Amino acid sequence: MRSLAVLMDIAFLTRPMLWIPVWGFSVFGYRCGSCAGGDIVKIPLWSIGHTAALAWMIVFSFSVGAVYVMNQIADYEVDRVNDGFPLLVKVRYPRGTLFAAIVACAMIGCIAPLAHHAGVSALSLAALALGGAYSVKPAYLSGRPVADFLANAAGYGWIAFGAGWALSGTQVPLFSAEYLRASMPYFLLMCAGSLSSTIPDMAGDARGGKRTTAVALGASRAHALACAFLAVAAAAAVFAHDTVAGACAGIAMPIYAVFLFRRTRIWMEATYKIGGGAMMIAAGVIMPAFAAAAAVTFGATWLYFRMRHRISYPSLVPVQS
Repeated sequence: MRSLAVLMDIAFLTRPMLWIPVWGFSVFGYRCGSCAGGDIVKIPLWSIGHTAALAWMIVFSFSVGAVYVMNQIADYEVDRVNDGFPLLVKVRYPRGTLFAAIVACAMIGCIAPLAHHAGVSALSLAALALGGAYSVKPAYLSGRPVADFLANAAGYGWIAFGAGWALSGTQVPLFSAEYLRASMPYFLLMCAGSLSSTIPDMAGDARGGKRTTAVALGASRAHALACAFLAVAAAAAVFAHDTVAGACAGIAMPIYAVFLFRRTRIWMEATYKIGGGAMMIAAGVIMPAFAAAAAVTFGATWLYFRMRHRISYPSLVPVQS
């Protein structure tokens, strides 16, 4: 039983709930790659081929899981003073065990796709490199103004998006002008969402010496900047003829506008939660297999926290006996 508990803890230290947006952005890349060379208006739905593509997206996200473990090691002291239920702080596994998990995830993400999708392997390496720079000193981009949200946006809006693009089988190469036009709305949407998600953690980040963009600018100016990114994302979606990205920006805009005038915690969290939720629903419509994988991941996470830690997920409050 002890071995099973250790394996469960290590699995959830890779933060599988955060794999879901990685898959979501890959789904957007898959859709855009499938439509490359023309207006991005059609939405490919369920097929066996799309389900196989999702399987490779999951393999790619193992490299991102390695990054999440790195990030928790680097932010251990900051997480101790922030709200929530920081899993690494609670389970306290030795560094050797954690580094073994990082290596195992990195190898799966980089080596497994090599024979069939070399581009995905290259993007897994890129995710590891960016994640290392984001999480670990001396670079430590997560604690540097502007670099923090730009790195997040590049990881999701270009690298994860690029994995889906590569899996679509398009002949349009990665980081071509067509690729950059298609990915730009998602990059900008992630800039807005990443900025917004750091505002609730400002006090804990500041106490831990982590100087995020929100800490540097303050909540008001950080939110104003996020609003600007959201507006530019909507314009980029129009330029790319991408109705999905445009709709996601349009859904988030009223929430962002309300928080300009009503500075409550509910509206502060609603900015990135509703906007991010709308994007994941859109990804589920594009690829129903993604919605099924996300539901299974949520159910497994809920069960893990309830059975292992007596915590109700996602509220992270103790389960009442």
